[in-house]
Amino acid sequence: MFGKIALEEAWGIRENFKDYDVATLVPKGIIGPDLVANLLDIHGTRLQQMDENGVDMMVLSLSSPGPQGATEPKEAEDLARLANDRLSVEVSRTPSRFAALASLSMHDPVQAGEELRRCMTELTGFYQSAGADRNTMLFYDSPAYDPFWRVASELDCPVYLHPREPTPLIYSQMWAGRPHLAYAALGHAHRVSMHLLGIVTSGVLDRFPKLKLVVGHMGEHIPFDLYRIDHKLNRARFPDMGMSKERLVRDYFGTQLFVTTSGNFSTPALLCAMQELGAGAVLFSIDYPFESIPNGCVWFDEHVPISGKDLVDIGRNNALGVFTRLTGWPHALERLKPIECGVGGLGQKRGVEGEVEYGLYNKSWGKREKRGVVAEEEGPAA
Repeated sequence: MFGKIALEEAWGIRENFKDYDVATLVPKGIIGPDLVANLLDIHGTRLQQMDENGVDMMVLSLSSPGPQGATEPKEAEDLARLANDRLSVEVSRTPSRFAALASLSMHDPVQAGEELRRCMTELTGFYQSAGADRNTMLFYDSPAYDPFWRVASELDCPVYLHPREPTPLIYSQMWAGRPHLAYAALGHAHRVSMHLLGIVTSGVLDRFPKLKLVVGHMGEHIPFDLYRIDHKLNRARFPDMGMSKERLVRDYFGTQLFVTTSGNFSTPALLCAMQELGAGAVLFSIDYPFESIPNGCVWFDEHVPISGKDLVDIGRNNALGVFTRLTGWPHALERLKPIECGVGGLGQKRGVEGEVEYGLYNKSWGKREKRGVVAEEEGPAA
């Protein structure tokens, strides 16, 4: 599929790594040839691979640890502002291919709202960051964060909730004996899903009905568990729960809650998310450079058995309905039909006058073709 939009794509600056060596995440070569170089790069290898894999637009955000890793509010605010200014310059070089999520310090919800408002004159959307100190976790489901939610709602700015590392105390209690589970394999999903469900059940989305939240990795386990979540949020047992008493968690998906495919290239998981949440709640993403662009795109383009319309909506059009600023200046992206994305139809080399057509899947009658490679010419069968 051509024209894909990818939303959870990481980018870095050297200042973000001064107390955190991202290169120690894995041995060099496990996540691409050079993870740090790929984080710092925008217009080189990244753009080349986008061209080769039908990715029209990448929405970039500052990689971890970001402001969420800074324990001092002023330090976190300064890092967020620096990253936002730098990314704005980079995006302005090629706004038809790149957009940005604003990086925010969430120590002070009022200051976060002010920085978000500043960024929205230059950037699109924003990336959610937080952290008070190494053993304090900030949750945005209390009324104290309403000033921030109010600004995000007013600006039609989707909030992308991204995982963070566990605090040292939580790590020692839960993960010390099993560090391989503490991060992307399990811990990231636990922390994000708890936070998202806390926001929903506290009534934030009811207080701000125009607010939109996005999470990656196919919904951080929530689609698979959604029946049980709704079934066990019993209003007789929890009469003081802040969420509207007329709604289930699933009722917010597709209008205020959205998930992306970032880093979870599983067809059964995608089909589960579509069935539980609806195709309109799912957005394509890769999670580059922590994931491979070709791997994510080959999966989506060639191994997802859904209708052409759903494929193009998930791959592109749904993102434009959530991140509405992508349709305006300076990005000016438009919704596309399946045939405009190379999905369905006879294809670029088919339908030529006088050409014999043997099938929609394989042009040649007697030779299996490789995808994208034209077989040797064959005449009609005798």
